Amino acid sequence: MSVGLLVVGAPRGAAADLETLLSVLPAHLPAPVVVALHRGPHDRLVEPLGRRCALPVVEPDDKDDLVPGRVYLAPWGYHLLVDRGSVSLSVEPPEHGCRPAIDALLESAADSHGAAAAGLLFGGHDDGLTGLGLLQARGGRVALVGGEDGELFDAEVERLSLGDVGGWLARLAYVSRGRVQP
Repeated sequence: MSVGLLVVGAPRGAAADLETLLSVLPAHLPAPVVVALHRGPHDRLVEPLGRRCALPVVEPDDKDDLVPGRVYLAPWGYHLLVDRGSVSLSVEPPEHGCRPAIDALLESAADSHGAAAAGLLFGGHDDGLTGLGLLQARGGRVALVGGEDGELFDAEVERLSLGDVGGWLARLAYVSRGRVQP
């Protein structure tokens, strides 16, 4: 993958779409995937989301290492943040009424990975719009799935349907090869 980190934000209403996204991730993805999904205290999501995903889905502990080919799901009650090689769990106040908050994750990815990160935001909620804009400003590849929030961004934000996400991921994974000299 030409990016070193994929961050995904989804409001609670997009949980089924998130499951579909996870089902198209390749089994040998060479980057960690970090997900902030709005959820309640009794939502048990690791097993249902991991059922169709070729990668292991985990709720991390504070300071866990980021491992390529693993999906990290923000636990309820914590903001999930990324640093260069690990995750952090934060109990800072909720953002947009949510903890985990999507903006917190996307902003930490922009700060720590910049252009080496890609961000995918499922629309339909204000949370995530600021973080996606910051990630884009820092050179990260960003896309918005569904929702009518796209007018808040410049023309470089790709707007995708759920069916387009697999192609977007494939384009991220494409690394051009140098020309072979005879």
